[in-house]
Amino acid sequence: MSLARILLVDDNDVVRTTMQAILELNNFEVVSASSVNEALSHIAAEKFGVLLCDMHMPDRGDGLTVVSAMRHANADAVTIVFSGYPEMKEALSAILVQADEILMKPFDIPSLIELITKRLATGDRSKTRVPENVATILERECGATHTGLVTPHGT
Repeated sequence: MSLARILLVDDNDVVRTTMQAILELNNFEVVSASSVNEALSHIAAEKFGVLLCDMHMPDRGDGLTVVSAMRHANADAVTIVFSGYPEMKEALSAILVQADEILMKPFDIPSLIELITKRLATGDRSKTRVPENVATILERECGATHTGLVTPHGT
């Protein structure tokens, strides 16, 4: 049986190297990237069964850029986005249109391993996912949060 290939994307060297080591100890083949551009290069050139990606990345792009690229290159990949910002949890719920799971840092590594293994074994991925760009998601979600608000003009 071949190892499941994981693309791990995080700009934090300690987080990335620690997670890579733990995942490899749990029989996953891990390719890591420290930037959006590096992740996009891997996605264009290789096939992965799982994407683990930090939401907040330096420079241009973010985790959504990477998830979107993975969705276009490999729609069947399990995509898991994580963030160290608890206030992002609710906003990230809308992103489930693109990602399969959202985790908040710090998260429990044994639970992450179990989640990946389960999703890979069952093929439990959202097949009805419709690719959307970030602007569309934010526009829809911002509109939902402003519904029912009264403007100064009474509308």
